[in-house]
Parts: sequence; structure tokens; C-alpha cells
Amino acid sequence: MQQINECFETVKKDYLKFLNKEKIYKKSMNVHIKNLKKIFIPMAFWINNKYKKKNETLFLGLAAGQGSGKTTVAAILKIILKNYFKTKVCVISIDDFYKTLKKRNKMAEQNHPLFKTRGVPGTHDINLLKNFFTLIKYKKFKKIKLPKFNKSIDD
Repeated sequence: MQQINECFETVKKDYLKFLNKEKIYKKSMNVHIKNLKKIFIPMAFWINNKYKKKNETLFLGLAAGQGSGKTTVAAILKIILKNYFKTKVCVISIDDFYKTLKKRNKMAEQNHPLFKTRGVPGTHDINLLKNFFTLIKYKKFKKIKLPKFNKSIDD
């Protein structure tokens, strides 16, 4: 319990700053604090233990429906893992691997209008995603540029 409290004191400020920046106000402050202590910090301890046992790069995946909070959970875990455990963390999202708007428009014209919409099966650049994981797995890079999808311009 002492480690949980130490972690809480270490990450609380950045956690609350993140919630404010992202305008996550749906729950009371007490609920957010409780979630940090009872859900996110224990989850980060579990992840850290897995990482220490494996002693190499750890890949974690979060799966859930669109809009369920996967990106938010990943960002909160990153805050805890970086600030308390001093772990290097890289968060990527399947959203960052959408085909370009130009490619999706072309697919929509040639195949079906739904291809213009993000999230439809076939709208992710699977080759880009596979290449990314291959580079990461075999560490054939010193620096790597990560794709970043911009929802405001749909590209």
C-alpha cells in the first residue's frame, strides 16, 4: 500500500493536469482520484512487473470499441510509467495507421462510399503497421518517425 501511495503522490499532479487539458470532466474529482488509486496505478504496477520479468521491450495492446477511452487509458498509464517507474514509453494508436484521405477517397470511388469513412475495415494501412512493428521488434533503427493521424483534417 505504501508503494501505491508513493506512486499516487508522484503522479497526481500530472494526472490531474492531463484530465484538465483533455477536458475530462464527466466524473467528479473524487471519482478521478479513486480511479487513479484503484485502477490505473495497480495496472501500471502490473505492467512494470511484466516488463521487469521479460527484461526486454514490452508490447501492450488495448482493445475496445471506438470512443471507449483506449487513448485516454494509454495516456494515463504513460504518465505513471514514465513519472514513477522511469520507464521509456511509446504510445501508438491504430488511428495513426489510417490510409491517407486521398487513398480512402479513391477506394470510395472505386469500391464503396464507406471507404471514405475512418474505421471501416480496409481503411487502415496494414503494410505501414506491419513495417512499424517489424522495425520495433528487430530494433533496426536509431530514430523512427511515427505516423500521427489528425482527426481535424481527416488525414
